[in-house]
Amino acid sequence: MQNYAKIDNSEVISALFPEPAENRPVCPGYAEDIEFGISDGSVLTCRFYPGRKNDPTLLYFPNSLAPVDKYDAIAESFTGQGINFLLTSYHSHGNNERRAGIVSMMNNLPFILQETVLFLKKEQFSGPLFTMGESIGSAFAIEITSSHPDQIKGMIIESGFCETIPFLTGSGVTMEGLELQESDGFNNKGKITDIELPTLILHGARDKVVPPPQAETLQASSGARNKQFFIIPGAEHTTIAETGGPLYFQTIKTFIDTVSGVNTWRQRRRNSRKRKE
Repeated sequence: MQNYAKIDNSEVISALFPEPAENRPVCPGYAEDIEFGISDGSVLTCRFYPGRKNDPTLLYFPNSLAPVDKYDAIAESFTGQGINFLLTSYHSHGNNERRAGIVSMMNNLPFILQETVLFLKKEQFSGPLFTMGESIGSAFAIEITSSHPDQIKGMIIESGFCETIPFLTGSGVTMEGLELQESDGFNNKGKITDIELPTLILHGARDKVVPPPQAETLQASSGARNKQFFIIPGAEHTTIAETGGPLYFQTIKTFIDTVSGVNTWRQRRRNSRKRKE
């Protein structure tokens, strides 16, 4: 695995991963907080928003600066579209400090995927698994997808970045004195080149943290034969879902259905025949 020690420093961590709230927001009745065991024996408390047992599941790596309860409403829209939503967490508790770190999170990814697969199997959720990453979460979605393509059906990137240094600068990290090189970063561009799974990239036209040309380069570098790229007019780095509205969720739904074989012309023809019978 790539060495992230140079960017796993206090300046970067403070900008990307704020201290977790003392009390986790109350879990709504339509969701469930679940604990995933990770590499050092600690746990991550993730939040699962279930729909139907045979619906696809979206393993979501969020913007680390957004509160958990922001995703409660977003998840309702996903489940309403027939997509189970599993929101990951960056802050562990148990055997170590709860503050997130880049090295620790990268080390946790295989355990998160393993625990996700086991949980879904135990609870008899049989639909395909997709990954999605927003902002810093794009690095984790790309890493886990590139490392475990056999367990994942497709990938979605929202407000994702291509190069690490411009992303850190846009996120407010003071680079002076850090002596970081691009080679010390996440290498999203190199990793996405090796990902052949279907890929959907969504980006805001007014994103000032990650300017659209970064997303365009990421899309051009994608190794997927089936890849889609959408710029959302008027959207900023953190407002794609809100700005896109119903069309945002429908675009993701259509992508997932098509990749899953639900929205193919053969499937539509079979459904049409069944209705006539």
